[in-house]
Amino acid sequence: MSEPAARNGDLFLTNWFDQAIKAWITHWGYLAITGNLLGENMGLPVPGEAALMFSSFLANKSTSLRLYYIIPVAIAACTLGDNIGFLIGRKYGRTLIRWVKKVFRQTDEDIAAAKDLIQRHGKKSIFWARFVFGFRTLAGPFAGMLGMEWRDFWLYNFLGAVLWVTTISITAYLISNEIGSIVGYVEKASWAISVSLFMLGYFAWRHYRSNYRTRVRSHHKAA
Repeated sequence: MSEPAARNGDLFLTNWFDQAIKAWITHWGYLAITGNLLGENMGLPVPGEAALMFSSFLANKSTSLRLYYIIPVAIAACTLGDNIGFLIGRKYGRTLIRWVKKVFRQTDEDIAAAKDLIQRHGKKSIFWARFVFGFRTLAGPFAGMLGMEWRDFWLYNFLGAVLWVTTISITAYLISNEIGSIVGYVEKASWAISVSLFMLGYFAWRHYRSNYRTRVRSHHKAA
């Protein structure tokens, strides 16, 4: 294939992807946002975070979506999804954990460290869990399984959702001013947002997991 033909093919795929994503979110609108975030926060492998970023991007591109509706809808979906996860964890915690380990490739050590974090720092861990990919899926079921008070869980989960959704949405909305297409947004903005927002949470989780391993080993040696 000649170079001009290859460029035309890439352009066709780019335009197709751009239009497909735009059609998906603009057609289903706030229902798409709700469904994706609700599912992700219940523990299902659906692109909730991506849907929120795409929607905020489109809100700045003259579609029917509005940022001042996206934010409360997303907060409600996140909070409801996590509370459903909490109730499922209260009743089916062990079965759900086996499923999460398989789908999200979490090790026994990851599961044990997450349980330890919730037991030691329940309220704070629920608030910050949303900023750590993987842990935010486990936080609700673990909190329910470990008997955390529902009022405490609801409050700190809601506050975490407010901060996470607002940060993601506004950042995506502002960055979209500099990017012309959804493809460009995926390639540039999503990485910028993800790296800047989740780096702190990721390293904090690694640090805590490392400390947990040290404490476990010390306990075994002492025994």
